[in-house]
Amino acid sequence: MDLFERTKGKSIHVNLALNYGNETVRWYNNTEAITGMTLLNITLSVAKVNFTMWPGMGAFVNSIDHIENAYPYYWMWWMWSSYSGWVEGPVACDKYVVADNETLYWYYENTTISPLPPPP
Repeated sequence: MDLFERTKGKSIHVNLALNYGNETVRWYNNTEAITGMTLLNITLSVAKVNFTMWPGMGAFVNSIDHIENAYPYYWMWWMWSSYSGWVEGPVACDKYVVADNETLYWYYENTTISPLPPPP
């Protein structure tokens, strides 16, 4: 293992989508990342993100690319599972460590609908 791999991790690639809730969806396929990076790190690498850190809970995304949370619409994140399709993110985005070839999806959606509808 060379110094880069010991200090920075191994190079991986993830697919990331941003759905702005207005029929605009931007895909960042094959986005380069490093093992150990979180969904927040990856999102910050492709978009302008405003977030609040809540002690003990993690990062709460307030806006992506100037699209701000406004009740009942909030930024929610999803992950693709080959077994069950789209699955809601289980933890805060700064706590979720991305995996190689993973597909993740930010969706600005109406959160009063239960259960939340998955990405289209």
